Formats: sequence, C-alpha cells, structure tokens
Amino acid sequence: MSAKIISFANQKGGVGKTTTTIEVGENLSQTFHKKVLLIDLDPQASMTSVKSNMHQIVDQKLPTMSDVMLGNQDLSNIILNIKSNLDIAPATLVLSDAELNLVNATLRELILKKALSSVIDNYDYVLIDCPPSRGVLTVNALSASDYVVIPVQSEYQALLGMQLLKNTIKNVQSQINADLKVFGYVITMTSHTNHSNEVTESIKQDEYPTIEEIPRTIDVADAAVANMSTYEYNKNSKAGLEYLHLTKKIMKLGE
Repeated sequence: MSAKIISFANQKGGVGKTTTTIEVGENLSQTFHKKVLLIDLDPQASMTSVKSNMHQIVDQKLPTMSDVMLGNQDLSNIILNIKSNLDIAPATLVLSDAELNLVNATLRELILKKALSSVIDNYDYVLIDCPPSRGVLTVNALSASDYVVIPVQSEYQALLGMQLLKNTIKNVQSQINADLKVFGYVITMTSHTNHSNEVTESIKQDEYPTIEEIPRTIDVADAAVANMSTYEYNKNSKAGLEYLHLTKKIMKLGE
C-alpha cells in the first residue's frame, strides 16, 4: 500500500502549521514506528530550520525542493534522513524564486505529484508543510494529497483566512484532484480567554469538522528545541497528548 499524503495548509502564517506537521511526523515515526517523509514546501523553510542543519544545506549547496519543483533534481536525490523512520525533503528561501519561475511551466500544478511517484513506496506517510499563501506551491501540495489538515489559531484574524483557503481547496477538488478530502481543522494555541473560546466556537460551526484543539503551552517550543515530539518530551503535557490523539486519528484515515 502506498503512502498516505497529507497537506497541512493555511494561508495565514503563524498558526502552528509547521509545528503541527512536525508533531504528527515525530509521533508517527517515533511513537508508532511508521516511515515518514516530511516535505518542506514553504519558502520560509521553518521546518527545515527546525529539523535539519540549514547552514550545511546552504553552505554545501545541497539540492532542495526548489530543484525538484524546477525539474532539476529527482525528489529521491534531495531527501535527508533526520532520525529513525523520519526523512525530510528540505527547502530554503530560494523556493520563493522557484515559485515565480513555475508560473509558465507546463502542468505546473502536478509537478509535486509526479515527483512523489518515485519515492512514495518507501513511506507510510508523506506530510507536506504548505506555504502561507494560495499560490502554485500550495496548489501542488493539494493536487498531490489524499487529505488536507487545516491548522487554525483561535483568534479572529484566523477566521478571515479560512474562507479563502476553502475556495482554493474546492477549486483543486473540482479541477485537479477530485480525491482530495478535507480531514478538518486543528485549532492551535487555545487559551481560556473569552476571545479564544468565541473563535473556537465559530470554527466548530464550519462545514469542515474540528479534529483537535491544542492548548497554548511552552512544552511545544521546548520539545522542538529538544528535537522530539511534545508527547515524547513530556508524557503529561496536555498539548502533547492532544497531538498524540491527532496522530492516532490520522492513522485511522482510509481504514
């Protein structure tokens, strides 16, 4: 059975999108011993910075997702092993240049899907960290994916971006990838303020389901520094347990 491909997308930055992708990847690979490929498709390259040696990638001019998207490298040639069962396809800021150059490419929406075909049998899960935009990179991720997870922060600004992302998802479903399913929202950085509670309730009224709520806690940042999941870092962390629940739900997809 080939890998499940899951995009983590939100066109608003700072909503815990990269963190959620990493947490699920760490849990799948370390706690449940699944083979996981993380794909950094965000030119901000936060996932690459957190999970691998960015200085080495830049200094040694190692190939990255920019090269894959421009057709200069096979995906298999850029993958780096991070730890047991966990690999990354890294990115750098150069990916934003690549996105501009893709505008006139033939079948540009399907470049990632085609690139994945050579490595898909090596993994149980491929997790794609999308850029905070609705451009050709996000469309590539959605076009290649079986599911999309939408991390969204419990604040009013987040509600504004939801509708735009939903439009993009629906366009991809109707024109490119009819098999794309929306798994739902992961509400991140929740707190017990009226503001946070109101936004959380608004999100729960949406047509897409809310899968999990992740409370705001310092454990998540500390775990990232320690290069492990929050659950692995602190088995009693509420955020860690919620990310573990999310991972278990992802493992049930398609059963």
